[in-house]
Amino acid sequence: MADAERQNEGERGPLRTFNLLETLTMLDPASLELEQTVADGLVLRCPGVAQTTDVSVRPCFPVTEPEKFLVFRDAEGHEIGMLEDLEALPRRFRRPLRVELNKQHFVPVITGIDAIYREFQIPIWQVQTDRGPRRLELRSAHDAHRLPDGRIYVRDAEGNGYLIPDYRKLDRTSQGLIELYV
Repeated sequence: MADAERQNEGERGPLRTFNLLETLTMLDPASLELEQTVADGLVLRCPGVAQTTDVSVRPCFPVTEPEKFLVFRDAEGHEIGMLEDLEALPRRFRRPLRVELNKQHFVPVITGIDAIYREFQIPIWQVQTDRGPRRLELRSAHDAHRLPDGRIYVRDAEGNGYLIPDYRKLDRTSQGLIELYV
């Protein structure tokens, strides 16, 4: 057995490798056209893909890279392809894409934390957001994640995401609760 094969062999047998570019269709931003319509939502036109209406788009990394690695799907949920960076699109097509992204990924911003406590082992956060006060029930304490630059991402038990852009800019009480529980 060759050294490379031995290195790729795990406890469950040989590891399979694949070429990501063979399994992923990268969309060329120079040839991509997008249009936002009232009736069909987002319309996509690009070479090699029939004009597609009612297109959905989602970022692979909505918190850390909300405008990069965007996956487009048709109305049936079949993947059309991926756009690496929204900024690579011609300027006139950026706006409709941003409008659609804003509809797809709604993340309220936490502006203050009133309390963090447990009820029957369930972490409860009482917070102020840019959309009003909220009571968040988390599945576990691990559903609050520290990110670079003081950001914190919180996912409640229903799967809703909340973002603290920089906890160091919150009031002292909120900062203290973050330091204690996250």
